[in-house]
Amino acid sequence: MTGAIAGHMTFEEFERLPDSPGKLELLRGELIELPPAKLKHNEICERIYRRLIAILAEAHIRAECGALGKVHHEMGYRVGDGWLQPDVSITHSDQPADDYYLGSPALVVEVISDDKTADHVDGKIEEYRQNGALEIWVLYPVRKHVWIYRSGTAEMRSGRFPSELLAGGTIDLDEILK
Repeated sequence: MTGAIAGHMTFEEFERLPDSPGKLELLRGELIELPPAKLKHNEICERIYRRLIAILAEAHIRAECGALGKVHHEMGYRVGDGWLQPDVSITHSDQPADDYYLGSPALVVEVISDDKTADHVDGKIEEYRQNGALEIWVLYPVRKHVWIYRSGTAEMRSGRFPSELLAGGTIDLDEILK
């Protein structure tokens, strides 16, 4: 179950929290606690992660995706005054970093599970958009589709589709969601 602690917390306070099972995010000053991801959720994320690595490894696509950096699974980002940890992400090629990546990744992938509330996901989309994300993918495994958010637009895709951001590299949701 998703829980938010009442009141606001600074990033410095967040950074001092002890490690605990599950995932913690700081969104608009609120601490969001998520339980450890279940097997099916992690397997979907791993398939997306592997597919994105494969797409970027293709020489002709890599040359056309010069603005994109590294692919990560569960990497944390210091976004605005908070801390967000997308399920899968690709950094900008020149993503600033100190101890953490700063700002939104170029591509964000969030896989929806029972523990993510609509308000939580909508808030994350807003933060990512305001802090430099080029695309945000919100994947709904039960409904077998993904919403792709770009600057000022959103579109739903299913099945097999090419990604503009990934220079035409194809994503096959049926394969990812098997």
